[in-house]
Amino acid sequence: MEQINDFSGLLQHIAANHSDSNCLNQVEGGRWRSYATEEMLREIRYLALGLTAAGLPKGACVGLMAFPSPRWTMINLAVILAGGVLVPFFPNVSDENFIFEIDQTGMHWIFVDRDLKSTIFEQRKGVFTHVIDLSRKPDPNYLTYEKLIQRGKVIDEQQPQRFQELMATMRPDDLASIIYTSGSTGTPKGVEHTQRSLLGHLHALPWEMKPESDKYLSILPLAHIFGFTVNFYMLAMGVSIYYSNDYKNLGKICQELHPTMICVVPRILEKIYNSMLSKVHEADLIKRQIGQWAFDLANLEEDNLFKHLVHPLVDKLVYSTLRNALGGSLRIVVSGGAPLNPHLNHFYQEIGINIAEGWGMTEACPITVNPEKVKIGTVGIPYKGCEVKISPEGEVLVRGTAVMRGYHRNPALTAQTIDQDGWLHTGDKGKFDEEGYLTIIGRIKELFKTSTGEYVAPVPIEQEICKVPLIESAMVVAEGRKFSSVLLFPSKEVIDSLKATHKMNHLSDSEFLDSDYVRKEMSKLFRELNKHLNHWEQIHAYRFVDHPASIEGGELTPTLKIRREAVGKKYYQLIDSMYLEGANV
Repeated sequence: MEQINDFSGLLQHIAANHSDSNCLNQVEGGRWRSYATEEMLREIRYLALGLTAAGLPKGACVGLMAFPSPRWTMINLAVILAGGVLVPFFPNVSDENFIFEIDQTGMHWIFVDRDLKSTIFEQRKGVFTHVIDLSRKPDPNYLTYEKLIQRGKVIDEQQPQRFQELMATMRPDDLASIIYTSGSTGTPKGVEHTQRSLLGHLHALPWEMKPESDKYLSILPLAHIFGFTVNFYMLAMGVSIYYSNDYKNLGKICQELHPTMICVVPRILEKIYNSMLSKVHEADLIKRQIGQWAFDLANLEEDNLFKHLVHPLVDKLVYSTLRNALGGSLRIVVSGGAPLNPHLNHFYQEIGINIAEGWGMTEACPITVNPEKVKIGTVGIPYKGCEVKISPEGEVLVRGTAVMRGYHRNPALTAQTIDQDGWLHTGDKGKFDEEGYLTIIGRIKELFKTSTGEYVAPVPIEQEICKVPLIESAMVVAEGRKFSSVLLFPSKEVIDSLKATHKMNHLSDSEFLDSDYVRKEMSKLFRELNKHLNHWEQIHAYRFVDHPASIEGGELTPTLKIRREAVGKKYYQLIDSMYLEGANV
């Protein structure tokens, strides 16, 4: 595919090369509603013309607050083609982040789905001079999506050359979008991306796509850079996109749709694994024994003759069923947004689901990804046109097309992050192997220093703890403390399953987590874990938070990463109790 550097080039490429009756798809009224390629292009055209007719100034920031959908994608493209700068919001954006982002961007235009029941929008609606209502029952005081389309259609009929004039104004270095970091720590930063930095690497996709048969299931938030950029990939490649906002029922959706490609964050892969394992534990005796044997084989990372000999049988009895639970057609699963536990990746590879781990950041995405030849434990090789090197301090530095223009209204931070030679300092530690595959070792700043002066890297420890199905999320505590401890967020589904299995349904969830059974299991977990840790890294205390971590509760980012600072503040008393009482593992 030829290199595409601006959005007029993207639309021209799509129009010239693709014609798909199922280009963009979503569920409406219980059935999939499809937009053909030609319908999508026509709607983008009318939207862009409608925005110019409504008076959108060039360079004005336009908010988009809605769940991912075909409309989301068409609005995204139309805003940029009309000369605006798209600022996407997570549907569940916090009040403080919403206020900060609209104030910092000086935003007066917004597309909003009021069906989200966002109280923060209603409280701040007076800030906006132009509101385009996407809800099913729009407010008569607002311009609707349909009326905007109609305005654009009239302009197109009256001035048929107008859209081509808009297309001709597109420039690769024009600001296209300000994407805010998802805020795992502190105030989010507005990352400025140009048309070139969003599109200039589309030709470098490391896998062969099959537009005639591939189906991409989009479950990531499009306000996050990972989902945002993959969306453009699929459009450019002519792959049918199916949007779903219900990742909790991912298995059911996959069985209905049979996708060939999906992009996920590691937490989703962990939840799928735990769900598979729970079904094994709930089966009758014979199926449970066979299933557990199959899981044990898949989790055994060392190859041996016995594994090879029995694999065809185990695949027929168990692994094929596990693949079919995800639709049976997945050929590419990309994991990004956070580190993937290599042990978990090994399991998926063993059962026949190919996980390609990649790496990027809001400031430059994508940077690396595993090609068809996957190396577990690495994030792959750099994209063509993307330079990556390791500094003398071990930090990964990046330069190239995908790097941001800078932080919005923060030149000082931009200068700290991108040096005079154009190298983006990522804050990640990494190393290359002899084949050019990159391994991310951890965040430079995500090292905790105990009160005795030793350093603790929390992520590998948290990954090990989360192998236990009962533990959905974990957060290691060590900074400034005399020993390492951990907060544990349980899986509600696993709690219910274990209570039923052990005839403990009479206990509340809190009582169950404090039961002798769970205490013994946790003791075994940490005893085994601590054998493989330095003494200053060893976990000496834990506390359960008696409910799963959630986005709504403020414990997780929209991409399901732990918000360490927020969790530390919210549960400071629980954390302090571990140090008042001393070690108790």
